[in-house]
Amino acid sequence: MTITDEDIWKPLTEQKWRELAEATGASELQLKFSAARFGGASATKAAKLAGYAGDDAALRRAGYSAVRSTAVQNLLELASIHAPADARISDKEIDAKISKMIRSADSNVSLKAMEVFAKREAARKEAEGNKPELPPELALLNEARCLLGCGLGGLLHVAALHLGIIGDYGPRLNFAALPLFSELAPNIKAEYPEVWQHILNSLDDDCRREAERLALAMPADISTLMEKPKVFAHAAE
Repeated sequence: MTITDEDIWKPLTEQKWRELAEATGASELQLKFSAARFGGASATKAAKLAGYAGDDAALRRAGYSAVRSTAVQNLLELASIHAPADARISDKEIDAKISKMIRSADSNVSLKAMEVFAKREAARKEAEGNKPELPPELALLNEARCLLGCGLGGLLHVAALHLGIIGDYGPRLNFAALPLFSELAPNIKAEYPEVWQHILNSLDDDCRREAERLALAMPADISTLMEKPKVFAHAAE
């Protein structure tokens, strides 16, 4: 596939590429390299299109280095999630990539991935709107429990769910609307302080104070929170 300067940004747009690059901290050269690489260019060709200087040998070295950099890898991961349907990978692969990026040591990448996760979950719920549903509170609680079971990234997945709900309903809300928030606030603050700060920044003053108060408690036993309460049927009279 031949990539030119004119279509280096396809199948995304330059605006979308720059938005994604901001989340990864990629430089201008890394940004253009990623766009060209994502479009099908070899590492050497992508380095040339991006504007790396030097002869063929230097461009090969630059391409080899760039394609292995964390910023470029994260940027390519985000691009694969946002690509148009005809160029996208499967939903299962996207979910796996999002889960990996949520656990990124880079808080900007992690937060961006959580935003993507929240939007995907909202879209899934909308698509399943014609299916029988549990009462909203119980449905969200069950969803939070399932997310906690996602391994090491489970707690971050629940934090993403919380952020998605706050984004939908505004900075002032009853924390009962955030499943397991009261219990997990200390865990999120202790294990993911950057994510916790992002949650606080999304709340109004009163809710922020309440969240900070909740986070002062002892961290919860996550294995216990994952368990669903038993439901006993009443014997027929």
